[in-house]
Amino acid sequence: MPKLHKLKEVSAKSKCGTEIIVERIYERVLSEASNDEAWIPLSKIALTDKVIDLRDDETFTHPRTQVVFKILSEGYA
Repeated sequence: MPKLHKLKEVSAKSKCGTEIIVERIYERVLSEASNDEAWIPLSKIALTDKVIDLRDDETFTHPRTQVVFKILSEGYA
C-alpha cells in the first residue's frame, strides 16, 4: 500500500523568539496527466502525540504552554 502522508520536521517561532521543532504533515498528490507525485503540506502539525490544526496565518497554540508559534517559511518536500 503506497504511503499517503509523511511527517517533516519544520521550525516554528514564538513572538518572544523561542524556536521549536514540530512535524508538519504532508499529503501525497498524484497528477493524473503525468503520473508524477508531489507532497503538499497540510494545515496540520504533529506535536506531543497530537494533531494540531494550523490557522490560516500558519500559527498554532502550543497545547501545554499556550504560547502561540508560527511555522517558519519552508521549501516543499
